[in-house]
Amino acid sequence: MNTTLQTNWTAVFDKTFEICKEDEGYANYSAREKMLAFTFTLLQNLNEDEQQFSALLKQNKIPFLDNKHLNELKYSFYKFSDGLVFDATNSGEVQARPFIANYYQQIIWNALVAILYFWANDKSEQKENTDVMVEKTIHFAFDLLAPNPIDSGIDLIQNFLKLRK
Repeated sequence: MNTTLQTNWTAVFDKTFEICKEDEGYANYSAREKMLAFTFTLLQNLNEDEQQFSALLKQNKIPFLDNKHLNELKYSFYKFSDGLVFDATNSGEVQARPFIANYYQQIIWNALVAILYFWANDKSEQKENTDVMVEKTIHFAFDLLAPNPIDSGIDLIQNFLKLRK
């Protein structure tokens, strides 16, 4: 694998993360808002060398199969998203679920990969279609992770069963 390509993904990730951390409000954002800010900033940084990054993404015809070119980005992103998931679980924004919680990072990663592939193929004038995709995809991913009526139902049943003992 070409080390330069890995370094470019790492450099873009690092630059994106630094820009986000420098934003005064970023630390107070919810995990969802942090992910939105991160993703929009990442795409802005990728636009600086759009041809190279688009070409790398387009080399893999099936986006969710392991793309060698994204391994370095995935490694950095997993470290970033681990903190997001941890904070979001502690704040109640994300529901801690046995077994399924082990896949939360993969869900968020897949959301980012879908966005990257959409961005690489977006033909809209200012990539405004990508902006819509970012919003919809990130909201969907975090809606999957958020507490929902099923979690409330399970909690109710568990408490009911405890009371019956």
